[in-house]
Amino acid sequence: MRRKFIYFVFIPLVIVSLVVYFFIDSWITSGLEYAGEKIVDAKVEIDRLHVTLNPIGLEFARLQVANPDSGWKNIFETGRGAFALNFGQLLRGKYIIETMEVNNLILGTRRTTNGALPKPKGNTTHLSEQAKPALDPQDSKTSPSFDLEKIKRELKIDSLLNPNNLATYRRIDSLKKQINDASIQWQTTLDEIEKSKTRLADIETKTKLITLGNIKDIQSANDALNNIKSVLNNANEVKTSFEGRRAVLTDGVNTLGGSIENLDLLVAQDFRGMVHMARLPDLSMKGIAEMVLGKDLLRKAYAYLGYVETARTKIQNTSDAPPLETPKRLKGQTIHFSADRAYPKFWIKKILISGGTDQARDPQYFYAKGQVLNISNDQRLTGLPLTIALMATRGRTTTLSLDASFDRRKELAVDTYKAQLSGLVVGDMSLGRSDFLPSKVTNVIIDASVSATVPGNHFDSNTKIIFRNMSLSFDRDPNGLVERIVHDVLAPIKGFDVNLRMWSNEDKFDVAFETDLDNQLASRTRQVIGDEVAKIQNDLREKLNAKIAEKRQEVEKMFAEKKDMVTKRLKDYENQLNDKLTLVQEKKKEIEGRIEQEKKKQTDNLTKKAQDALKGLFK
Repeated sequence: MRRKFIYFVFIPLVIVSLVVYFFIDSWITSGLEYAGEKIVDAKVEIDRLHVTLNPIGLEFARLQVANPDSGWKNIFETGRGAFALNFGQLLRGKYIIETMEVNNLILGTRRTTNGALPKPKGNTTHLSEQAKPALDPQDSKTSPSFDLEKIKRELKIDSLLNPNNLATYRRIDSLKKQINDASIQWQTTLDEIEKSKTRLADIETKTKLITLGNIKDIQSANDALNNIKSVLNNANEVKTSFEGRRAVLTDGVNTLGGSIENLDLLVAQDFRGMVHMARLPDLSMKGIAEMVLGKDLLRKAYAYLGYVETARTKIQNTSDAPPLETPKRLKGQTIHFSADRAYPKFWIKKILISGGTDQARDPQYFYAKGQVLNISNDQRLTGLPLTIALMATRGRTTTLSLDASFDRRKELAVDTYKAQLSGLVVGDMSLGRSDFLPSKVTNVIIDASVSATVPGNHFDSNTKIIFRNMSLSFDRDPNGLVERIVHDVLAPIKGFDVNLRMWSNEDKFDVAFETDLDNQLASRTRQVIGDEVAKIQNDLREKLNAKIAEKRQEVEKMFAEKKDMVTKRLKDYENQLNDKLTLVQEKKKEIEGRIEQEKKKQTDNLTKKAQDALKGLFK
């Protein structure tokens, strides 16, 4: 019996225990790495992980999370980390970690292997899709030019005034069709109104048949009054029907009239399109700033939208709510209520990140410390959002603070970010568009403050960037007056400020930015070429207005004819209706007057008879 126990129970149990002992660390490592890669879409690597039994928990020597957009860099890597699991909740199948300690959090480190993973097709994020058109560099073939002589030589008015390029032309043709279609409906309504003229004739005939000469007494007077009231009710019904149809016709006419008046808005749109096609420069502050700064700043800001989008889509709330039951009639149903102290499936209450004790820090990386609170799979149960508070330093001069909150407690997810950066030294940065005075700033020091709110699919961020201690060099000599102005303004500059806002609403992404150089650049540019640009624009506007006026006269004449026809026929019928109503109302007044006369006459007769009777009594 003992031999059987040893052979069939004890030895297999020892073998299984040894396998678990030697391989459990690698199994857990593989599982955690796989789960992490599903979240970030890039490689997650954990070095020298092992399970601790007293207390029950995990320790690891290093954690690396690759950047999904740049496989040869990490989003971050850490040094040693350790945490203990709540044993009581572990027995209930819940992974609750009170405190996790992580050492040496380093941002943006280089990798020795490529950490990128194959991305599925159509993986572009919603926010990134919206932002790309707004942040992509402009095509130099369609961007405005400041060479006025070249503009005048290449300006092709006939091409710009091609009807195929004018939205107003297309709208006028559409309005003409609408007016034709509407006039058919108007004619049908007017014909129906015309049919009611027989009722007007009948009203007139019945009114004239009631004559005062036929009223001999009170009874005949009351009969006449009832008859005329019936005729008046009929006339009022005709009036109500007419007023309803007139309101429909008037509304249709006014709507088309408003559409014709709104053509002015389309003309303004066509003018802006002509200015763009003619490549006339925008002399506003925004236009000059965009020419000088190019899109380099915006492209750098665009890179960070990827992190925002990843956080928005990957940090999701889950709920273990049971499926909706539909019990049979007269059958019971189990109602689930959450416990007072319910725990989510997974909850790291606090991660403490220390700056580490390594004094020989690489000056090209940010070393961070701080804390992360309440990482869970269900914030509705914890009642707390995920929050991050980090302070990072690079070298001895650059500091970065980041505070972020990811709230999934309600149906609408809300993410907020606040960041402060100071003392960031940038070696080289492009400034200006490639076709407009390209330049480069070197050894510039950047300070920045960023705030962003991401409620649901919307996005709104404000950034202030301060450039200081900069050296500016131009890639070539200036061409033309405006480039020379920009060169003269920028050459002595050692720093400037930029305010940048990016926001999305529904399916539109937009960007706005300004610098403290805008007024200076725009003012001097307008002084030099403003009059010439205005002259070209006025000439384009006059020729466009003349082109549109000829086409517009067609639709205005057509509409005026249809409107006059409707107005005239409505007015004619209204006059006839009012005449019949006046006739009936006057007849009613006459009958009411005759009734008063008959009543007075009857009263007088009764009085006279009474007096005569009294006289007979006293004879």
